[in-house]
Amino acid sequence: MTKKILVVPDVHGRTFWKKPVGRLLESVDRVVFLGDYLDPYEKHRPEELYANLMEIIELKRANPEKVVLLKGNHDEHYASKLFRDIAGGSRMDVTNWQKYHEAFSQNRELFKIAHLEVVNGMPYVFSHAGLTAFWLNKVNANLWHLIDSELSVADQAVIDRINELENDEEGVEMLGVIGSCRNWYGGEKTGSVLWADINEHSLPVAQQVYDLDHVFQVFGHSRLDGRVHDMIRCENLAMIDSQKCFLIDADSSEKLLAVRN
Repeated sequence: MTKKILVVPDVHGRTFWKKPVGRLLESVDRVVFLGDYLDPYEKHRPEELYANLMEIIELKRANPEKVVLLKGNHDEHYASKLFRDIAGGSRMDVTNWQKYHEAFSQNRELFKIAHLEVVNGMPYVFSHAGLTAFWLNKVNANLWHLIDSELSVADQAVIDRINELENDEEGVEMLGVIGSCRNWYGGEKTGSVLWADINEHSLPVAQQVYDLDHVFQVFGHSRLDGRVHDMIRCENLAMIDSQKCFLIDADSSEKLLAVRN
């Protein structure tokens, strides 16, 4: 039974994750990284970024059951040439692309797109940018062709389907969907699990679709100033891209708590 989960939001080459993970690794059941390990906001030497990524990968290898590594859009454009071509980010490092591509390719089995855990009977769904009903509907209509009522994001089989999307071209194209909030030329109502903006999660939709009202989503992707806000939180989700780690604790009445360094 899962009782404690440490969550690490977007890294982008920074080392804020090291002290909380080092301190809490032995006392938690899981450590979940939400992706975006490269493409910093500030200036970093490429060798420092690469070393930070490899340290996270080695942490996973040393703790294969405890550590979960999710991908973000800034990872997928190094991992997948197709994703790079259809949805590459503006900060993508073209000079070091091959080096980063090899790092993700050689460690492909260590990463996934979404992760499900149950704490105190509550299903927590972790991803880089969050799941929206509009995007799930698009994926189902194009690829899965299932009855909508049979799709529940609280079902591990559905999470497995999401993780399998990067295994073929059509799936990668679904991962590359960018919503109107981040696409200058318009686009879909919401982006993919790697691209959805926090504002796209507020679009009016029946939340019971795909059981989105029966889970608590935890994701990053939409940058916050951690000095002002730790997270943006609603009833069924929390966006935590604030350069701080967070704890889910079965013994707490709060669904998510910021970890103080």
